[in-house]
Amino acid sequence: MTDVREKSAQASSILDNEVFQEMVANIELSLIEQWKHADKQEDRDHYWYKVQALKSILDDLQACMDNNLIENS
Repeated sequence: MTDVREKSAQASSILDNEVFQEMVANIELSLIEQWKHADKQEDRDHYWYKVQALKSILDDLQACMDNNLIENS
């Protein structure tokens, strides 16, 4: 069974991975472009919420990882 420190290290390696970061950045840029070019307000809102959700998920993942590191120092 993997201990909490090992899980935190694995999560950190994913979040810090250049390919993962590049993919997230590309997704964010794509959403922003779609947001900018959307004709309807409903569509612009949809893409704006998706950008915010992406950022929120990344922040939550980072916070979970940080909490595991802090709790087990």
